Amino acid sequence: MGVIATLLAHEPRLARLRSAARDRYRFVPCEDWTSLTRACERGPINVVVFDLYVDGRADFERVRQLRIRVPRAALVAYVDVTRERAKDMFDAGRCGIDVLIVADETDTPQMLAALLDQAEARSVSSLLKPHLAGLRSVVRDAVMLSVTRAHERLTPDSLARLIAVSRRLLSKRLEGAQLPPPHQLLTWGRLIVAASMLEDGSRSADGVASALDFPSGSAFRNTCQRYLGCTPHQIRLRGGAGWVIQELLVNREKRRQVSDHEDDITDSAAA
Repeated sequence: MGVIATLLAHEPRLARLRSAARDRYRFVPCEDWTSLTRACERGPINVVVFDLYVDGRADFERVRQLRIRVPRAALVAYVDVTRERAKDMFDAGRCGIDVLIVADETDTPQMLAALLDQAEARSVSSLLKPHLAGLRSVVRDAVMLSVTRAHERLTPDSLARLIAVSRRLLSKRLEGAQLPPPHQLLTWGRLIVAASMLEDGSRSADGVASALDFPSGSAFRNTCQRYLGCTPHQIRLRGGAGWVIQELLVNREKRRQVSDHEDDITDSAAA
């Protein structure tokens, strides 16, 4: 079970959030920014949901400090958007807010559930960014989307549409980067998010499988064995999401080394 820390003055919004989260999260309600920061520092928090205007004005410095203290947590602002606050929405992304929930517009139970999934996946994607430097934009976007949209059950065709390239070109670019083809990359993305969830010791493999819409806990375990050669418990022990990301990139480096070696052999034979 994940953990959501909240700073929401409106009880109906907190109740709506609880309904959307169902039994997948434990809630830690906080009364002010200080208690919210302390709650985040005391234990593992997956998602932080706060009213950006809880004190009457947007306090972006509080948000920036929160991002520094809990770099892996997803920060979600739940706000009323008015014309006077429009400029603040541009500043929200720059200070580290991952997801914006607009009151009475994007806070239906279905939309809130999807936003929570999106927020948690985005927090994992921060681990990927340092490893993607130097790759083509199509490849970077494909890897990031495989993680940030892990809950959406993307297909290779829908992934290609999101990146605005043909499926054939997407496959070609991934192959050139020694990365798996689109359908396998999407599974890797789900496994990275699953591994992040498993870092929370209170989350079971069956719970993670359900959250990521695997057909069953057995199907999830089989996927772990097929792609990583280990069980969900072993993924947790080996480092969670960071380890799975390394496995994906190490495999990429191994494929590149094998390819380079084969090229050297071919060149020697031709000489």
